[in-house]
Formats: sequence, structure tokens, C-alpha cells
Amino acid sequence: MSENTPVRLFRRSRKGTINLFGECRVRYFEYFYMFVMVLYMAQMTGDTGRMVGSLSGNPIPLLLPIVLTVILLMRHKIHWGNRNLWLLTGATTVWSLAILIKYNAFTSSSEWSYIFFLYYAIFIAFIHVKVYKRSLFPLYEHIMVWLCRISLVMWVLNILLYHAGLFADWGETNLGRNILYLYQWLTPDKARNDTFYLTLRNPGCSWEPGRFSIMVLLAIFVNLCRKGVRFRKNHNIWWLLAALLSTQSTTGYSIALLMYALFYVKKFNLKTALGFCAIIIPIAVFLTQAEFMGSKISSQLQEANVTDEFYEQVEWNAKNVYAEGEYANSLGRFESIYFEWQNFRAAPLLGYGRNTEHSLFYKDVSTNYSLTGGLVKLIAQYGVFYAALLYLILFLSSARIAATYHQRRPYVLFLTIVLSTISYVVWCVPIFTAFWLYGLFSAPLPKGRSSRVQEVQEFKGSRVRPEGATSTSPGQSEQM
Repeated sequence: MSENTPVRLFRRSRKGTINLFGECRVRYFEYFYMFVMVLYMAQMTGDTGRMVGSLSGNPIPLLLPIVLTVILLMRHKIHWGNRNLWLLTGATTVWSLAILIKYNAFTSSSEWSYIFFLYYAIFIAFIHVKVYKRSLFPLYEHIMVWLCRISLVMWVLNILLYHAGLFADWGETNLGRNILYLYQWLTPDKARNDTFYLTLRNPGCSWEPGRFSIMVLLAIFVNLCRKGVRFRKNHNIWWLLAALLSTQSTTGYSIALLMYALFYVKKFNLKTALGFCAIIIPIAVFLTQAEFMGSKISSQLQEANVTDEFYEQVEWNAKNVYAEGEYANSLGRFESIYFEWQNFRAAPLLGYGRNTEHSLFYKDVSTNYSLTGGLVKLIAQYGVFYAALLYLILFLSSARIAATYHQRRPYVLFLTIVLSTISYVVWCVPIFTAFWLYGLFSAPLPKGRSSRVQEVQEFKGSRVRPEGATSTSPGQSEQM
């Protein structure tokens, strides 16, 4: 197979499949299913947030992914006697029962709803890993490249036609209008009025630009695993990086720089350290001096200063503006880290659970504000023991995915996801959870044998099959 010959990714094959970069083939339903899952992962609206939300409300958005998953299982028989699956669900059951006992919440429907979605996330991830196996990674990259293309085109139009009043009758979102769940069209009546939002950051298919950026980062990670640090004849990376730049996300930029540094530096010594600093420091200075980045950083640093004035403002809003429990706003990432640390100190062993009403912040500070991700949110929610287990699994998955692509960088995915949680929650979110648990549920890599051999064996008899397991015609390539 020539690597220099382009191939149409959406051409119809004799088997009715889609070719993913010459690495594997995926049938149309399996592709459609994962495309829907990625839209749910983006959580642009309350409907697509139902996979991690509440059981109450419109049942259709909740049932749609469940029905599609049942169809997927009818097409792919998987073995449920997986030891690691039941060990994880056992640990989850022990933690869940402890939380129910601690807060005497056995009769709370909301508490059972939170627990249901925790199990739901684990079993959906298990299904994704067992059905798609290694093809999960190029498939996710392929879908994200198309969503990035759509978002960039729509973003440019959004900038040019911002005040034109387009899509006024379409469904409302956090910052504008929902365009078929593929793009969030920013509108003056919904978008915020601070400086960096007036530059129209690209929110893509998610509820805000920063959240879209960490979805793009995951696809960039896959591309780095598959191709390495390569820009020539790698069209995908240009679309992904362009979309990432358009989000104007400090979190996204910082993690992307770190990822490239870790993939680029093969051996760390004084020479590579000096070279790394010579490249990164000027880029960091430029980013912090850029108007939109500088204002964001200054704003975040000001928010980190949790003073008596902040508490007075919260108290005044509670008395004069908002009713108890009424949502007002989300705190900044640094404020959230501070308060989540206080939450952890109040309940270090079990955490406060998935119900934020049990947190120290909700009880003693405010019922009107919510905390964003924050690095310590996972241990604050789940306690030191269960969170340590989850982080251990994440590292194992990071190492397994790197080894699958013969990359000696077992920590990159781990750092990417952990640093993404500074701003956003990713655990229990579809696709993120599949990457997180991949090392636990995937088959071990045979010693002394290539991942390509393992891939052919894993897909034997499956409808989602590797390219190498089928006959191919000359001239095919993984190039877009």
C-alpha cells in the first residue's frame, strides 16, 4: 500500500464499509452510532447532556443512545464475563452503598439517578471498547476532523454574519442557536459581552469553545499516536489544529504545546531542555500578550483571589437576586480548585458523591453557583480511594494506547485528560470514558508481536474490521 497515494475516505467498498485512513474499515451503522455518541459527548444542549444527566425530563434524548446501543449489541455479540468489568463495578457498588449510607439517601430519587449514570458510563465504555477495539481511535479522529471542518466554515460565516439575525427561530443554546447539533451559532442576544467572546471563539458542536477544544485535543492525541509529529501529507492535523486555534482556549493551547513537546522529545537531556525552552518561552510570551489571552488570564487570576468581598457578593446575591438553589453562574477554574479542595478536606475518604448538594461549598457557601472541573474535583467527589483507582486505570489506559501504536510515551493521554479536568469534567462523559477505561477492558498486547497482528486477530469475524484483514487494491493509502 503506497502511503503517498490519496484515497477517498467515503468511497463505498464491496463490504459496504467506510475506510478510515487505510487502518481499518467500519460499517455505516457503526460509524453513524459513534457519530451520535460524539454529539452526545459534546453536550451542546440539555438534550445531548442526558447521557450524564438526570432520568427526569424528555425521555427521547435519553432513550436514543440506549436504543442505538441495543442495536449495536444485536450486531456484535460481546462476552460479558470480563473479570475487570466486574471488579470495577464491584468497587463502584461498594463506593455507592457507602455514599447512600453516609448521607442516608436510599429514598432519594436524584441520588439513584446519579448512581445509575455512573454505572451507565462504565457499561457504555465497555461496549465501545469491546465492539470497536482499536478502531475506536481512528474512527474518533475521522469524526472530529469532519466536525472541525464544519465548525470552521460555520465559524467564519458566524463572524461575517454575526448581527444578521440568522437562525433566530432555531433552538436556543448557552451562547446562541443549535444548528443540527453540528455547530452552535453565536448570537448577540446570548453570547457574553466580555472581550474574548466578542472575538467570536469557535464553540464547534459543544456548549462553549473551551469544551470543544478538549474534544479536539483527544483527536490530536490520536493523530500523534498514528502519525507522530508530522505535518507533511497529514491533512487531518491541519484541520484539527486550525479548529483548536479558533477556540482561543488557554487550556487547549497549553495542553497541545505539552503534547507536542512530549511526542517530539525522544530523549530528555540538557540540550533538548534548552531547545524546548527556546521554542516554548517565546510562544508562551506571545500567547499571554495577545489581547484575548491576556484578558482571560488576568480575569482568571482575579477570580483566584477568594476574598471577603467575594463572600459578601455571594451573600448579597442570595438575599436579593436569586432564590435558594437557583443557578446563577459557574465559578472560574482557580476558584473552583480552591473550593473543591475545601470539599475534599471535609470528606477525604468517600468524597461528597456525584450530588453537589452534599458538598461543603453547597452547604456553607452558595447554592447558586456551581464549580467547574478543577484538578481536585474527582477526588473531592469520589474520595481518595475510588479516585486513586480511577486515576490508576487512566494511566494504564494511557500506556496501553501508546503501546498499541508503538509509542514510548505512556503518560501523554494521562496528562492530557488530567489537565483537561482543570476546566471541565470528563469522567462519565461518553467517549472520554471509553478512552479512560480502554486499558482495563481491551485485550492485552501479546509480547513480541506487533499490534497489527493483534488487531487482525481481535477483528476476526467482526463487522468492524482492520484494513489488513481484508483484501485491498493497489493505490490505497491512509492519506486524506
